[in-house]
Amino acid sequence: MKSLLVYYSFSGNTDHVARLFAGELKKKGEVAIQRLFPKDDIKDFFGQCRAARAHKSADLGEKVDYDASPYDLIVLGSPVWAFAPVPALNTFLSNISGLNGKRVIVLLTSGSGLGVKHCFENIRRILKNKGASTIDDINIPDRLQKDEGHIIDLFNSIFEGKGKSCACCRLL
Repeated sequence: MKSLLVYYSFSGNTDHVARLFAGELKKKGEVAIQRLFPKDDIKDFFGQCRAARAHKSADLGEKVDYDASPYDLIVLGSPVWAFAPVPALNTFLSNISGLNGKRVIVLLTSGSGLGVKHCFENIRRILKNKGASTIDDINIPDRLQKDEGHIIDLFNSIFEGKGKSCACCRLL
């Protein structure tokens, strides 16, 4: 299996979870990893929230590959800011191609959990419009972001199609 893992992390929480996912994906086959680094990254939390809520995009530069066609599985990771994905993921979602018939797993990390469901719905709508056939979602709330065993078990359960998020990670 050939997988693409694309994510943005500001504080390091999403990076931590994405690295755990990457380790599991490597056991299943080849994985390409793209961490998104906006050229114009907003440095303050409230500015980030305003930009996310307004569905702003970010300049990701020239090195980002938006073609998902060579991959069997695409994993997209983002923190939730103000009920929405971050501007870097908005840019990636706007430009991604080659999703027809693809499976996508959306990873969100969240603080309070408020807005997670709305964020998933926004991302799911975009992915469906771009032809993704299966869209699974995983939310890792901040209280569980250091529980590596739980995160790995949850990822493998979703990956293998055995279930949805556990009770402690359910969407609000």
